[in-house]
Order: sequence, then C-alpha cells, then structure tokens
Amino acid sequence: MSDRTDDPGKAEGGEPERGGTAAPPERVARNLFTYPLTAIGGALVGAGILAFVVMVGIDLLGGADNPYRAIVTWIGIPFVITVGAALTAIGAIRVARQARKRGERIRFMLRIEPSNPRYMRNLWLFLGSMAVLLVLVVYSGIRAYEATESVSFCGTACHEVMGPQNTTYLASAHARVPCVECHIGPGRSVWVKSKLDGLRQVWKTFTNSFERPIPTPVTALRPAQETCEHCHWPEQFYGQTLTNISYFRTDEANSPWTITLLVNVGGGNPRTGHLEGIHWHMVTANTIEYVAADVQRQEIPWVRATDLDGNVTVYDDPESDIGPDSEGYEVRTFDCIDCHNRPSHKFQPPATAINLEISRGTIDADLPYIRKVGLDLLNARYETTDEALAAIPGGLSEFYAAEYPDDIEALRAQIDEAAATLQDIYAGNFFPEMETDYRVRVNNLSHFTNDGCFRCHNDDLVSPEGTTIANACDTCHSIVAQGPSDDVTSLETDLNGLEFEHPVDIAGVWDRIRCTQCHNPAQGY
Repeated sequence: MSDRTDDPGKAEGGEPERGGTAAPPERVARNLFTYPLTAIGGALVGAGILAFVVMVGIDLLGGADNPYRAIVTWIGIPFVITVGAALTAIGAIRVARQARKRGERIRFMLRIEPSNPRYMRNLWLFLGSMAVLLVLVVYSGIRAYEATESVSFCGTACHEVMGPQNTTYLASAHARVPCVECHIGPGRSVWVKSKLDGLRQVWKTFTNSFERPIPTPVTALRPAQETCEHCHWPEQFYGQTLTNISYFRTDEANSPWTITLLVNVGGGNPRTGHLEGIHWHMVTANTIEYVAADVQRQEIPWVRATDLDGNVTVYDDPESDIGPDSEGYEVRTFDCIDCHNRPSHKFQPPATAINLEISRGTIDADLPYIRKVGLDLLNARYETTDEALAAIPGGLSEFYAAEYPDDIEALRAQIDEAAATLQDIYAGNFFPEMETDYRVRVNNLSHFTNDGCFRCHNDDLVSPEGTTIANACDTCHSIVAQGPSDDVTSLETDLNGLEFEHPVDIAGVWDRIRCTQCHNPAQGY
C-alpha cells in the first residue's frame, strides 16, 4: 500500500507556474508495510481468515456437534481477525499522522516495491508472521477445544473450586461420561451462554471471589430430556428391582440390621399397559409441575399434575401463600433431575459410608462402638481436610485408650485400619475448604437427612377435593425381608411385603412423623 506523487501545482519542468497559486503539500510515496505494527496486524487478519475457512470446513465435516469447536470457530478466530484489523487500522492512522506532521498529503494505494529494502523486509515479516500464526491458530484452536471438553480440564483446571465435584464424579456411575455431555449437551443453542458464564467463573477463581459452597442447583443445565434421555429411555423404565441394604446400629456391638426392598421402578407396564411405579412421573404423557419456595427446591407448597387424559389436579399447602402466580417464583416442569439431583456428584452421609465399609470388612464390626465414634469424627467441624485427616486417627485412639485401656494394644490393628478407612471416607465426601459435604449437597433419592420424595408426597399438600399425594411406604417399594442380621437367608421373607419394623423400638413413632425428624444432617444418618 503506498501513496503516489501527483501535484497539479507543479509545471511540467518541475517548477511552480508563475502567477499560480501556492503549491499544495507534497505527496510522497508511503507504504503501510514499512511499519511493523501494520505488518503484524495484516498477518493476524490473513491468518485468521485462512484459519476460519479451515475451521468452518472441520465444523461442517466433523459429524457430531462440538461446543468447543464452535467456540473456536465462531468466537476465537473472529476475535483474532478483529485484533489484526484493529492493529492494521492503528498502524495506518499512525502513518497518516506522521505524514501530516511532515506537511505531506497521503493517499494509500496497494503496490509492491521490490526495490525498497525496508518495504521488502516488512513484507517478508508480514508473510512469515502470517504463516506462523496460521499454523499456531489452527493447531492451538484444535487442541484448545479438545482440551476444554476433557474431564481433566473441567475437574482440575480450577482445582480448589471443582475439587468436590471432580472427586465425587470419579467415584460415580457416570465416571466415563464427559462432563460436557450433561453440563452443555449437543448442539449450539447453549454453548455461548455456558462459555460466557465460564468466563465469569474463571474471573471469580482468579480473584478468589467464588462462593463457598458453589450454589446449587445448577440453573444453566439443559432440560434432562436433552441430556439424560440420550442414554436413559423413560418409556422403558418398568418392573421392579431388588435392593439389599445393610445397616449397623450405634450400639457397642455395631449390631447389623438388613432390609431387602423390592423397588417399584415402574413407568409403563408392558404387560398390562398401565402406568405405575416411581417412573410414572417421567412417562411423557404425564406432566408434573411445581413451585419451590426455596432455591434448593426442598420446600414445595404447590404441585399440578396432568395425566395422559388431560385431567388436571392441583395440590397446595393451605398454610402457604406461595403459588404459580407469586412474584419471583418459577413454575418448574418436573424432570429427571428433580429426583436424581446428584447423578454424578453424590456426597455420602457418614452413616451410609460407614455401613458400606463395615459390610465390606474394611472397618471391623467387632471394634466396639466403631459406628458411633466414626459418625462423630466424620461429622465434626474442621477448617481444612488436612486437619480432619490428622484428627481422625487421634480421635479413635483417644476413645479406645479411654474406654478400653486394657484392650488397646489388642485392638491396635483394627483401630489403624478403621482410621485409614475413615480418612478415605472423609477425603471422598467432605471438603471443608469449599464448605461442601452431604449437608449442603442433599440427595433427593433418599428420605434420610433430607425429605427427598416427601417434599411432595406428604399430607401438607391437599387438592380441592381433599385428597393428598400418596405417601405410604409401598408407593415406591415393598419390604420383602428385614431383621437383625447381615445374612439375608436368615431373615423373615415375604414377597408380598412386610410391615416395616424399625431397628430400634420407638413405639411406632416412625409411622406418624417423617424420617428426617430423627435422621437429619446433624445426626448424619
């Protein structure tokens, strides 16, 4: 790009015409590529355009949609081109200003000047920079979207913030499902929003201003029908599942108590054609809507159910003034996540984890009061994980030294093994630095420590006809075996169902109150 001399105020011989007006400022040939800033800007523009063409081709021929590839193609590369254009414009403005200061008139034209060493040097700088940047933009762009869709990026890039999520994810049933499959999903409709939100999260991490704990539920998640149901098919959820649960009581002997449940998974029964069981909620012909009074969706004062025939029933809490028309409250359509709210990030209550480890034998059931002491140690408040991991072995040793001084040496091996297992439980489920554990990450599939199913299935929600939502135990499962043993074959069994027997005699109180009035976060079971 250059300017050409073209001065009408000069005569043919080069001298000003006599009697003519004063000669205008001289025009001198100037080339934009003699300025490094403009050369680099032009290289960025050229490289960006070529990279954009390449990435568009990859995007069109790449098969399945990739949200990160789209970010690079439609945001990253255009940003590079914009920066290059801005640098070119800045360089051009500087050229013009410098020329005007010298009293020159300048007009830019495109011209190659092989006889100008400075021009050729900067032209080669431009071409070389463009080639290098092209390779870097394409390669780094491809690697960037590959990296940012990886589990390691999601889980470890912000280690402290995502530590609880990454740890529980790796121990979940979805550990082989990439994070982006659920948190973003296919298509381009939400990737811009999610990535812009990601920039906000990066800034909060950089400035150490992120919230502890990270707020839940995640409101930016796509509807479950667009993510979960790519693998899980509601119309095929039918039948019953046999589940065996071993509990251990908090007495000296850590006495076992086993319950075997026949869980009514339900949905559509292919033999009868009836809709039944737990997954009745998710059969597409039914629609459940509700209003939650709190952000965590644990207090639900209003529910509307529409069945496959279009019949609508509304249940509400007469003592609540919150409903579908209340300002600031959302009418949410019930989906998978309303029950399976922790599909990949389960934070086990200490009792659940201890029961499992005693069943596995990593905690010796013959160690007196180990369940009770373990519960207390896991539920204690610690400032850091390191503090907790140091306190657990010491706490166990102190208890047995005080209560069983004559047996402490004989019990040493079991105490050390139990301490190591309790440390593993803590490290996998408790994250004091992020103020995150089962107490703030409630699991709606359970009705221990939080109400779960009983958020809706209770006597507080009443229809205009005076009916309530079913809340009897056998609505969701039948007890086919139960009793004080960890050997199922020795228990009373009845496939037609047994009446629930509480492991501790509480005179039938369990039938009049919710489980969570005793089994709450403070108790840990």
